[in-house]
Order: sequence, then C-alpha cells, then structure tokens
Amino acid sequence: MKITAFIILLLASFIAKAEVREVSDQHFIVSIKTTLMAPKEQAYQQFLHIGDWWQDSHTWFGDASAMSIEPEAGGCFCERNGDKQALHMTVSNINPEISIQMTGGLGPLQSLAVNGHMLWKFESTEDGNTTLTLTYRVTGFVNQKTEDWSKAVNGVLQQQVDSLSKLLNE
Repeated sequence: MKITAFIILLLASFIAKAEVREVSDQHFIVSIKTTLMAPKEQAYQQFLHIGDWWQDSHTWFGDASAMSIEPEAGGCFCERNGDKQALHMTVSNINPEISIQMTGGLGPLQSLAVNGHMLWKFESTEDGNTTLTLTYRVTGFVNQKTEDWSKAVNGVLQQQVDSLSKLLNE
C-alpha cells in the first residue's frame, strides 16, 4: 500500500503544472494546477489546517504550526508565535469547499509597493479526487526584476502545493 501511495505521489508531482503565466515590469501571475488524491471536502479542510502542511522554511518565525487561516471574509492568514505575529494575507472571499480568495503580499513582497490576489479553487474530479488550482496575481511597483520575483514566488508556492499534496496522498 505504501509503495502504491509513493508512486501516486511521485506521479502527482510530475503532473502538477506550475507556471508563471504572465510577467511585465509591473505585474506577474503564477498558476499551479494539480490533482489531490482526496475528496474535495477533505482537501479543503486540510488546506484550512495550513500549519500541518506549510513549510517551516517559508514562515516569518520558523514554525509553520503557528500558522492559521480564519475562513471568513476579513479573516487572517496569520502566524502567531508568542508575542511575535505576522499577517500573511487577508481572506477577502470564501465559498466553503469551493474557493477561498486572499489579498496581500506574501513574505518579502510585503516590503514592496505591490498588491496581491490569491485564489485557491477546489473542484471534484470524476473519480472523487480534487483538482486544486492556485492563482496568485501580483501588481505594483516591484522595484526589482519582476521576472526574478515571479520565478521565486512560483517556486515557493509550488513547494507548498507539493507539501499539501504529499500530506493528502499519504
């Protein structure tokens, strides 16, 4: 059974399609699409438990278990570690088990004059699994090579999606 799960996970990582869809001096769009080996409801609920799958290396304080998503309009995608706190993004729209939208700049993008919009979309497949589509649009004054930022953000988000996928595919 573990070998089958490993093969499925390995194939899913090759099937996941991550790309920088657009890039200009003032914007970029990252898009990631993959199949999660779980029903949509389970995939969505696991997504909300972000501290279980987000990687420690991509947090402000080095502990992803301190991260949370409040699934409501105005809710916080936050990291709270004692007195240290960080607002990663703000939930702007939620359609439970279907989609969640957030606004803000992740990580070092917060220090730039940019706006970000992130959409996580969950769709049932014919075989009872889930197609996850993540789209992150960033616009504004990047003050550095936008193409470099887009590649870095694409890579970090792909790592997070892979981590969620691995957790659901175990």
